[in-house]
Amino acid sequence: MAQQRIGRIQWGNLTFGPGGRYHVTAIEGLDDLPDIRSDDMDRPGQHGTYTGPDYTGPRVIQVGLGLRGDTPDELRDLTLALRAATQPQETPAPMRLLDQDTLVYGKIRRRSIPYDAEHLWRTGTAALELYCADPYLYGLEERSASTTAYSPAAGRTYPLAYSGVAPATNLVLNPSATVNLNNTANYGANMNRTVHTADAWHGGTSILHTHSGATIAGTSWSIAPQPGGTTISIGAWVKPLTGTYTRGNLAWRSGSATLQTAPLTPQPPGVWSRVTATYTLAPGETCDNIGLSFEPIAAGATWLADAAMASPGSPLPPYGDGSMTDYGWSWTGTPHASSSVRTLTGAGRVYGDAGQSGRLSAFNGGSSPAYPVFRLDGPVANPSIEQVTTGAGLTIDGTLQPGEWLIIDTRTRAVLLNGSSPRRSWVRAGATWPLLQPGDNTIAYRGSALPGAPGQPSLLTATWRDTSL
Repeated sequence: MAQQRIGRIQWGNLTFGPGGRYHVTAIEGLDDLPDIRSDDMDRPGQHGTYTGPDYTGPRVIQVGLGLRGDTPDELRDLTLALRAATQPQETPAPMRLLDQDTLVYGKIRRRSIPYDAEHLWRTGTAALELYCADPYLYGLEERSASTTAYSPAAGRTYPLAYSGVAPATNLVLNPSATVNLNNTANYGANMNRTVHTADAWHGGTSILHTHSGATIAGTSWSIAPQPGGTTISIGAWVKPLTGTYTRGNLAWRSGSATLQTAPLTPQPPGVWSRVTATYTLAPGETCDNIGLSFEPIAAGATWLADAAMASPGSPLPPYGDGSMTDYGWSWTGTPHASSSVRTLTGAGRVYGDAGQSGRLSAFNGGSSPAYPVFRLDGPVANPSIEQVTTGAGLTIDGTLQPGEWLIIDTRTRAVLLNGSSPRRSWVRAGATWPLLQPGDNTIAYRGSALPGAPGQPSLLTATWRDTSL
C-alpha cells in the first residue's frame, strides 16, 4: 500500500532509502504540478482572455541523498557507484518509488556530490536532478486484461447437419503445473523453476523461471512418445516479468538430446503471449519431451510459462487439457500426469452459437487518463477497438494471419506488425485513439474471422498503468 514517507527509491541497480547506504534526505517535484503550457489569448477590447486547454510541461524531480560508509574507502566506493549510475542517457529510464507505488521515467540531468573535508570519515551528501519529459506518475503494477473478438449469434444454419467440436489431443503429461512440477525438467543450465500461484494463463498456477546466469534455459515437458514421420505442433503461453531477453527457442527432444529447435523472438513484457512451431520427425526419430527456453542479457531475469501443448498435425489447436471437462477434454490416465484428448462432442443439428461479448474491463486507479498498449493476435480481418465509456475507437484495415500480432501504442501512435514492422497506414481515417479514464472502463473488440481458421479466436490484450499528474 502506498505510504506518505518516501521509503525506498530504485534507480538502475541502486536502491536509496532505509536499510541501505544511500539515505533519502529530501525530494522535490514529485507531488508538485509541473509548469502549465497554456493556450490563452487576450480578448481584444475586453478584459480577460480566451482560454484554451491546459497542458503540463516536463516534470523535474530533485532528490537529496545522504551517503554513509563504514570507512573513507567505502564512502569512496559509494560515490563512484552513484557516479556510474547517473551518466548521461540516450533514453529515459524508470525511477521506482517502491513504497509510494509510483513510477516515473526520466534522465539524470544534474548530479552534485560535494567534497566536505569535515565529514569525510564515513558520511557524505549528494543531489540529483531527474528530468522527466513525460510528466505522468505511473503505478508500479502493469495491469492487463484480454478478450476474444465479439462473435454475433449465428442462428440456425441451413441445410441442417450433424456436427460437433473437432477432436484434439494434448500430448503433454503435465501441461499447466496445476499440481506440481512432475514430468517437467530444467531445459538448460543456470535456471531455477518454481510453481507460481500469483499469475497463470490457465488454471491457478504457472511455472516461474528465474535465471541465475545469462544463458538460454527454461522448461522441458514430457509428452506421450511419438515415432518418426509424425508432424508435431508445439507451443506454450509465456509472460516475461523482469530482465531483457535476446532470443529463445522451442525444441523437440528425445531424452536429453535435441532433435530440432525453432527460434523465438523475445515476447512483450508483462503480457501473456502464445509461441508455437511445427516440425515433422525424421525417420527413426522419437520425440518424448518438448522444450521452451529464453536467454536474458543478465542473471536475475524472470518469466512465466503456462499451458504447454503438443499435438499431432498442424496447426496447433487452441489450448486444452483433461481438466477442461466443460469443453469436452479428458485425461487418458492419471489427471495432470497423462496426455489429454477432446473427443467429438455436441453432435446434432447446428443451431448456431449464442455469441460472445468481446469486451474487457480496465480500471485506471489514477487521476489522469491512461494510454493503453493494445496487442491484437490473429487470425482476424479488419479488427476494431472501441472505448465504450467515451465512444472513442479505431479500426484496422488489415488482416492478421494465425501467429501474427499487432502492437498499438496509443501514446506514441505506433502500430507495429509482429512488434517491429510499421503499419500506421492500417489505421482507418477518422480514428479517435482510446484512453482509459480514471475509474472503470469498458473496451469492446470486434473483427471478422478468416476463412479456414475455425476454432482460432482472435485475442485483444490491453496493458496499462494507473496514471496521475
